[in-house]
Amino acid sequence: MQRLTIGKVFREELGLMLRDKKLIIILLITPILYSVLFGFLYSHERITEIPVVVYDGDNSQLSRQIIQAFDATDTFAVTKQSWNQDDIVQQVEEGQFKVGLIIPNDFSASLKHGENVPILTVIDGSNLMYSNSASRIANQVISSVSAGASMKALEQKGMNSDQANSVFSTIPFRSRVLYNPVYNYKLFMPIGVISTALQQCLLLGIALSCTRDKEQGTWSRFYQWRHTPWRLAIAKLTPYFLAGMVNVLTVFSIAAFAFHIPFKGQLLPFILLAIAFNLALCGLGFLFSLFSRTKVDATQTLMLIAVPSFMLSGYTWPLEAMPNFLQMVAKALPLTYYLDAVRAITLKGQGMVAIVPDLLALCLIGLISLLIALIAYPLAFKKREQEEEQAIEVDRTVVE
Repeated sequence: MQRLTIGKVFREELGLMLRDKKLIIILLITPILYSVLFGFLYSHERITEIPVVVYDGDNSQLSRQIIQAFDATDTFAVTKQSWNQDDIVQQVEEGQFKVGLIIPNDFSASLKHGENVPILTVIDGSNLMYSNSASRIANQVISSVSAGASMKALEQKGMNSDQANSVFSTIPFRSRVLYNPVYNYKLFMPIGVISTALQQCLLLGIALSCTRDKEQGTWSRFYQWRHTPWRLAIAKLTPYFLAGMVNVLTVFSIAAFAFHIPFKGQLLPFILLAIAFNLALCGLGFLFSLFSRTKVDATQTLMLIAVPSFMLSGYTWPLEAMPNFLQMVAKALPLTYYLDAVRAITLKGQGMVAIVPDLLALCLIGLISLLIALIAYPLAFKKREQEEEQAIEVDRTVVE
């Protein structure tokens, strides 16, 4: 029996590792790629250009100064002015804007008479990345404008600071954070983690669907379906699709009933969203499983997609604050649309209309992936067809 040495085993393992190109990519290249990816992800350092809708009931020099101060910051972008105060809350609730600014009627006159009529900011708290930044910066803007207005009053009246304060008091400010007023991470983070786990588990399961047959040597039996590949897709993916649906309903039921995570929406839109999400995952998983030689190959490839998807989904950093090329990558991943729609249903209580864009995007991802897989399916048997053609040619030669 040949004596083993540490050096011999080391050289053997090193050789195996160097010959496995995909393993080399995972071990050496992937950490570099992810470092660069996440470096770009947070390259803006802070959230910028949060869309703001404004109601200016005062239409005074002071109110216009406040609006200009909001728009002058890097954090906010005043993109619309509404003429109805009630519309502000509705537009924030519907997700059209992340922040609403309400300046009440006769605001400056009331302020000069010592009345406490506050400016109100309405903030979408379903994504803590936005709400934390918006509340802090809005407070800073109002404080800055208030200090500037007091100084101006002091200069105009020739008064000391006490006299100026009696004429122009500090601008009162109040914020209303919708859906998560106490910034509770329990209402935010578990939904993202649960959804990511659902994605990982289903993709791992589907990764085995075709590669298992290839490793066991039973893949050739599907040669007879080379002209009807939809049969293979239905037969292989249906069990995983059903398992995915059961998982979605089970884990969100546990989250709602056992851990009291809100579920304010209706069940039907949630079920339709789960169907679209699982369809997208089945399409992607089937595509990569179909053209992977082994279960390890399929698993490694799918993990390259699944690992960064949570980071790019808008949960750790808002999508709008990412560089443009990362936004394009994020919009190609199912989890981005699923998490956006899940928050709309569970935290905001919104219905079908709010999640239609996400539903369409998920269905499109799933259908395109399946279409590519079905069109390319005969390529998986191209080698066998060539071998059969050669065999037929040999038989003809023998007969002749």
